[in-house]
Amino acid sequence: MFRRPPLEERIARRQAELPPGRDRGGQFGHPTAKYLFITLVAVTVAAHVVGGVLLAVLAH
Repeated sequence: MFRRPPLEERIARRQAELPPGRDRGGQFGHPTAKYLFITLVAVTVAAHVVGGVLLAVLAH
Protein backbone atom coordinates (compact mmCIF):
# COMPACT_ATOMS: atom_id res chain seq x y z
CA MET A 1 0.00 0.00 0.00
CA PHE A 2 2.70 2.51 0.97
CA ARG A 3 5.50 0.66 -0.89
CA ARG A 4 7.63 0.31 2.22
CA PRO A 5 10.00 -2.62 2.72
CA PRO A 6 8.92 -5.25 5.23
CA LEU A 7 9.57 -4.55 8.88
CA GLU A 8 12.23 -7.28 9.13
CA GLU A 9 14.24 -5.67 6.34
CA ARG A 10 13.99 -2.22 7.91
CA ILE A 11 15.14 -3.58 11.28
CA ALA A 12 18.06 -5.45 9.71
CA ARG A 13 19.11 -2.35 7.76
CA ARG A 14 18.96 -0.17 10.89
CA GLN A 15 20.99 -2.65 12.95
CA ALA A 16 23.60 -2.85 10.20
CA GLU A 17 23.94 0.95 10.30
CA LEU A 18 24.57 1.04 14.05
CA PRO A 19 28.20 1.16 15.14
CA PRO A 20 29.38 -1.81 17.17
CA GLY A 21 29.01 -1.01 20.84
CA ARG A 22 30.45 -2.40 24.03
CA ASP A 23 27.07 -3.26 25.54
CA ARG A 24 25.44 -4.49 22.36
CA GLY A 25 23.53 -7.61 23.29
CA GLY A 26 23.67 -6.84 27.01
CA GLN A 27 20.75 -6.32 29.31
CA PHE A 28 21.43 -2.64 29.96
CA GLY A 29 22.21 -0.22 27.17
CA HIS A 30 22.54 2.73 29.51
CA PRO A 31 24.72 2.88 32.65
CA THR A 32 22.12 4.85 34.61
CA ALA A 33 19.55 2.11 34.09
CA LYS A 34 22.05 -0.45 35.37
CA TYR A 35 22.80 1.54 38.55
CA LEU A 36 19.14 2.25 39.17
CA PHE A 37 18.29 -1.44 38.82
CA ILE A 38 21.05 -2.47 41.24
CA THR A 39 19.95 0.18 43.75
CA LEU A 40 16.31 -0.90 43.59
CA VAL A 41 17.24 -4.56 44.02
CA ALA A 42 19.41 -3.70 47.03
CA VAL A 43 16.62 -1.62 48.62
CA THR A 44 14.09 -4.40 48.02
CA VAL A 45 16.33 -7.05 49.59
CA ALA A 46 17.11 -4.81 52.57
CA ALA A 47 13.40 -4.06 53.12
CA HIS A 48 12.56 -7.77 53.08
CA VAL A 49 15.35 -8.58 55.54
CA VAL A 50 14.31 -5.77 57.92
CA GLY A 51 10.65 -6.75 57.60
CA GLY A 52 11.47 -10.41 58.31
CA VAL A 53 13.47 -9.49 61.39
CA LEU A 54 10.71 -7.21 62.67
CA LEU A 55 8.08 -9.91 62.15
CA ALA A 56 10.24 -12.46 63.92
CA VAL A 57 10.83 -10.16 66.89
CA LEU A 58 7.25 -8.93 67.20
CA ALA A 59 5.66 -12.35 66.74
CA HIS A 60 7.59 -13.81 69.62
